[in-house]
Amino acid sequence: MIKYRRIEKEEKEKEKVKTLINEVLGNIERKEFFIPYKEKDYEDMFNRKKYIIYGAYDGEKLVGTGCLKLDVKEEVKDYLDIGSEKVLKFSKYLVLEEYRNQGIMKTLEYELMREAKLLNYEYGVITVHPENEASKKVIKHLGAELVKTIYIDEYLREIYLVKL
Repeated sequence: MIKYRRIEKEEKEKEKVKTLINEVLGNIERKEFFIPYKEKDYEDMFNRKKYIIYGAYDGEKLVGTGCLKLDVKEEVKDYLDIGSEKVLKFSKYLVLEEYRNQGIMKTLEYELMREAKLLNYEYGVITVHPENEASKKVIKHLGAELVKTIYIDEYLREIYLVKL
């Protein structure tokens, strides 16, 4: 049975997250579905002021993750005009191939949505490759609305916005 919990920022958890990221991204057919991770991304993910990370665990094995990137008003102002200062980004959703189609991503999003509301954020931004139908299905299930399609660096993305 899959259990969900907030990932603590300790060294053994960092290694589990890094291993999951490398395994998922190393085996995915459509590389353009994900913007490549940089070393700074790994560091930032474990900064409590910048991210909240949730994990899906099968026993002790980390099989999926999802993150809230906190306070992204400055980051999103280039492509969205949002008056609120309380904007975050749902990001870094990864599920091991053998665990897909079990509702893990949807459950992670609900857990993160609950966290975002508890922290009194007003809006959530989600970016996704236009052909990533599995991710778009979950995004739309949350009530997020497509706002625009743009390039972020050289990566084509649809931008969704959800009122929290």
